[in-house]
Amino acid sequence: MPDTLIEEPIRPTVTDDLAAPAPAPEGDAAPADARPAPPGEAAPQRPGRPRGAACLVAAIALAALLAGAALGVYFLFWRYVPTARQHIPGDANIVVRLETADLALFGPVRQHFLPLLDDAPRTASRKARIEAATGLDFPSDLREIVVASTDAASWVALAGGRIPKGRFVAGMEKVARDEGWTGVRREGELLLVGPRAVLGQADDGTIVLGTDVEIVKAALPASPDADEWRRLDLPEQGAVTFALTSAAWSGAATAVSGVLPRAGALFRRIDHASGALTLGAEPALSMLLAPASGEAAAALVPDTQALLGSLKLALALLPDIADARAALDGAQALAQGDRVEIRTKWPHEGLDRACAELAHRARAARDALDALDAGTRAPGGAP
Repeated sequence: MPDTLIEEPIRPTVTDDLAAPAPAPEGDAAPADARPAPPGEAAPQRPGRPRGAACLVAAIALAALLAGAALGVYFLFWRYVPTARQHIPGDANIVVRLETADLALFGPVRQHFLPLLDDAPRTASRKARIEAATGLDFPSDLREIVVASTDAASWVALAGGRIPKGRFVAGMEKVARDEGWTGVRREGELLLVGPRAVLGQADDGTIVLGTDVEIVKAALPASPDADEWRRLDLPEQGAVTFALTSAAWSGAATAVSGVLPRAGALFRRIDHASGALTLGAEPALSMLLAPASGEAAAALVPDTQALLGSLKLALALLPDIADARAALDGAQALAQGDRVEIRTKWPHEGLDRACAELAHRARAARDALDALDAGTRAPGGAP
């Protein structure tokens, strides 16, 4: 009696692909694929895994690799955490922020302003010297520019982006020395250029350019609270954003009351305001007014709309700049919760003409400076 209930030979559980095939039972012919191959003829391949599965795995791995590389490039080279707005002086009452990427992508800016950087050999040469001395590739390294004032007399410009830390002031001092600038001197961490320009650089790389030493020193330290700038209600999105505090509105009321008494009275009823200009095929301007304490937004709407009408009449007597009249014609004041919103579309053609005119003036000023610089360097010129 057999040791097991199975009389047939047990099939091995692990098949050795290199072992010879098991002999076929007597009386049965061996399968065609199990017979030894004739001499000189390769043995047939055993079927393996489907190639489609391997291709799918490879495609997924490649996609993951490309996504990882793209994220790495974004976070290491392109992603920018805004820093300039963290250096707005604590007592600023007027703030304007420029998103340089949005501006550079706007057709009129790209067409009229960007050629100014390279269409003059002397300007291109100076740009190269500044880049070599400071490490700043202007304008591609800039991401934002913030302009602020504390009293409409002292101003500061803050430039943030992929800016090398600790090099800009020393680099510009070298450029000034090599080019023979006059009225340039170093005072500690600041570089004074002439009577009304002071240059500094914050620890995070932000460039600070102000009209006096006091406002530059006030802007160099970053705000202890990263969200301190939010007190101004400065919008985060928009090619051009701005904010005005109650002090700014009070000053404006004093300035215009003698000419536009109704405007002065309205300005005193505004606590603060903020707005944004968005660019593209259909540029648009929006502005939010926060009423002063005790004022209701709905009560401000009629007076705000009346002021817009007065501005239309005033502009009719002045040259029309950038199609401002058309923008005012379409402006509307609406109550939005506890705020008054003013919104209008700005004609693209008007902004294009304004950019062309500003670029023309900038080119003329640049050429005049280049000619003066060339004269001072020529033999027999003034030192």
